[in-house]
Amino acid sequence: MAFDIKKFSSVLNPNNITFSKSEQKVHQFVLENPLQVVYESLSSIAQKVDVGEATVVRYFKKLGYANFTNFRMAVYKNYENLHIAKDSPFIDNICENMLEVINKTKENVDMNSIEKASQILLSSKQVFIAGMGISHSTALDMFSKCLRIGLPAIVLSDSHFSYMYTAVMDEASCALLYSFSGETAEIITIAKQCKEKSIKVIVVSNYTNSTLAQYADVFLQTKGFENDINGGFFSSKLSQLFISDVLITNCALKDVEKTHIYNQLVTNSVIK
Repeated sequence: MAFDIKKFSSVLNPNNITFSKSEQKVHQFVLENPLQVVYESLSSIAQKVDVGEATVVRYFKKLGYANFTNFRMAVYKNYENLHIAKDSPFIDNICENMLEVINKTKENVDMNSIEKASQILLSSKQVFIAGMGISHSTALDMFSKCLRIGLPAIVLSDSHFSYMYTAVMDEASCALLYSFSGETAEIITIAKQCKEKSIKVIVVSNYTNSTLAQYADVFLQTKGFENDINGGFFSSKLSQLFISDVLITNCALKDVEKTHIYNQLVTNSVIK
């Protein structure tokens, strides 16, 4: 279901509101990126729009919200409602959302970027995979896929261990980072550390203008959405999994014989 900004008049209603020049810049950003705002921090918005944080706060108060958090929840809830068709069984809604996410992700796949990312993975002595929350489960899935085609990989669940591991990585390694919003603080820190050491970074995220995207040598865009019912959480994960499958399959096809050998080794290790 497409996002329709007109249906958000109850959230973004500037009628009879006079914005300053700086506040107008914030308003334009919100209009152009309504869903990303749900996952942005206030300081991140201020930085992207090039205004002070106080300006962003004043903007949301002019819209009638006590604070930025209340505004984000209003946007979140309205978007969630767009994905719930009251006249259809919820199981049909979930199926529709899943199919939509897969098709949108497929249409958006840039095979040139997939090829660049594949070359980075295949030429690295170690692939460090990271994600937080739901994205961590995607990172674990990708770790499994790497093992099955003979790619040396590691994934860590603790952010401190991740920072420590990044500190001892060198240019012969690469990082594959997952974040739906592209604003996950821990993943941004890892990306920043990698760039400081000239380590190649592959980013899988929903937003091209996110903070994390700025650190990417290769950016692979997902096309998911997140809400707390109606299959939303899995929809965002499904888009990540789709991109991961395209990427790892492209790598596997570079050496089918090697892929077969490692896939058999991994399979035999868990079958007794």
